Amino acid sequence: MNAKVREKEKALELRRRGYSYRDILREVPVAKSSLSLWLNELPLSEEERRVLKGRKDANITRGKIRAAASNRMRRIVRDGFLLRDSKREFEQHKHKPFFQLGIALYWAEGTKRSNSFGFTNADPDMVHLMLRWIREFLDPVESEIGLRLYIHRPFAGEVNESYWAEITGIPLRNFKKTVYKPGISLVKRRPGYKGCIRIELGKVKYLRKMQFWQNLLIEEYAKTR
Repeated sequence: MNAKVREKEKALELRRRGYSYRDILREVPVAKSSLSLWLNELPLSEEERRVLKGRKDANITRGKIRAAASNRMRRIVRDGFLLRDSKREFEQHKHKPFFQLGIALYWAEGTKRSNSFGFTNADPDMVHLMLRWIREFLDPVESEIGLRLYIHRPFAGEVNESYWAEITGIPLRNFKKTVYKPGISLVKRRPGYKGCIRIELGKVKYLRKMQFWQNLLIEEYAKTR
């Protein structure tokens, strides 16, 4: 029996045992095109197909586990650097009333169960103040600051996005898709209502920094008890 025949028989046997193409090529060093030709000729029983699928599923699961572990390690490293920087900045700003005010406002009105920074309010003065705080202490690139309008359906035709663009100075191109809130009544009960605006910063680092600052502020006040 020549070498090619032995390689083919070994490849077919491994396939019947549920080995993937990649696994077989580790054991049988032939061209992938040759292996594909051999395996296309191989009829598999239902049991052999079941075994093969099981191995494929197991490989996918192991791949997902490895990817999740790798992503978790990257997050740990990233958060370690971010926590260090957050502590340094907190010590630099902690005695500024405006710094503490922004943290407290986010604690009350900011997103808690999200992967990104989000602050929602209907008061133009508060929205304007929070934007000023964001620019001063988080210092994002202007293109990173997005707005999203939340408003009831009866107000949909009023183009309130333009109102908020003028109030905030944020261009309409930075607005995310408007969310229309459900309501039973189709009547405008508050004619002057302009909806709630949500300030969004997409990068997770802004949310994590705010969370670190909240915890540090709590610890700071705990010292005075």
